[in-house]
Amino acid sequence: MKKVVALFLSFAMLLIFTACMPEVENQESTEFAVPLDDASYVLQAPADATPLPGEATIALAADGSGMESGAESLLWKGIQTFATNFGYTAQSFTYGDGEAASAEEALRNAAQSGATLVVCRGEEMAKALFQVQANFPGVHYLLFDAEPHNEDYTVYTTESNVHCVQFQEEQAGYLAGYATVMEGYTSLGFAGSDEMPDVVRYCTGFLQGAEDAAEQQGEEVTLQVWYTGNIEDTELVKSRLVEWYENGTGLILANGGDLVQRAMDAANQTGGKIFATDWDQNALGDRVLGSAVKCYNAAVQRQLYGFFSANSTWDQDSAGKTEKVGYTDGSVALAGSVWRFNNFTQKEYERLYEQLRNSDLKVETYSDMDTLPDTPSVTVQIQN
Repeated sequence: MKKVVALFLSFAMLLIFTACMPEVENQESTEFAVPLDDASYVLQAPADATPLPGEATIALAADGSGMESGAESLLWKGIQTFATNFGYTAQSFTYGDGEAASAEEALRNAAQSGATLVVCRGEEMAKALFQVQANFPGVHYLLFDAEPHNEDYTVYTTESNVHCVQFQEEQAGYLAGYATVMEGYTSLGFAGSDEMPDVVRYCTGFLQGAEDAAEQQGEEVTLQVWYTGNIEDTELVKSRLVEWYENGTGLILANGGDLVQRAMDAANQTGGKIFATDWDQNALGDRVLGSAVKCYNAAVQRQLYGFFSANSTWDQDSAGKTEKVGYTDGSVALAGSVWRFNNFTQKEYERLYEQLRNSDLKVETYSDMDTLPDTPSVTVQIQN
């Protein structure tokens, strides 16, 4: 009888202990959604989060030519969306001639406007921010796709009121390379504006994705690579890409400058396909198989939420530092506003994305062409 009583008491104590434990299944869970349409992203604050104070002004300093479409337009959309949803004010300050002095003037105007945070992007703004960042210590800055540096790239300095965000282009390139080969293309091209690290990362990611898909499919793939450099003759660039298509290249991934348009012109002339980069350019036409994108809209909303959640300042993990974003938080993607793949489905894309996030597949970073990944299924031909 004593044994029965002891057993009953032990069971009762277990029930009491279990009841006192936290209910794990009731804790907040943030289910990850594989990104498809960056332009439609709207950040939702956690249900139990302290409301943001609002009222401050967020400014965008940008090249006015990119405000209608492209990276700057997506940053502006993200700033406006965040401002509307959380009670802030959005302003933009633009320049139009592409000159460093004009970029610096736009940045100074934004800093002097009373904005708490100024968002900017790219190399011209990086040069401008190098000059401006220490002059307005009460203003904070968020710089995308670059780090503050001097005119000749010999000195890099990021002050504590600046946070830089760089996308992992190799991951976006990987998605494009994998999808392209799974779709059935085995003769590929990559055209880059110059052999700069960000462009090279697109290329080497594209190569790694093509290799993994080729190995899975049992295919042999060729990849022609050309960095155009400072060629001002757009017809010369187009004629080279036309030649690629006419000699059997099925698809060209283009990155930098106006290469997407040059590749599009060549594809329209020959019936080839292109893969666009940086933002969703699928609307250019049916010759665009897909776009490997940086999710500017989503990324800027996340950065703004983090900044204002930390009492309108950069925390110790962000102040004066550069953050690299990619598939871990959904900052790179294949644009799904128009899905033109027939053999590579959205479900396969989502499965691939989760494999990358879980590190079942890995993408290595290469920032120059001196050392390339081992790709037994892909033959690389580098052209001058």
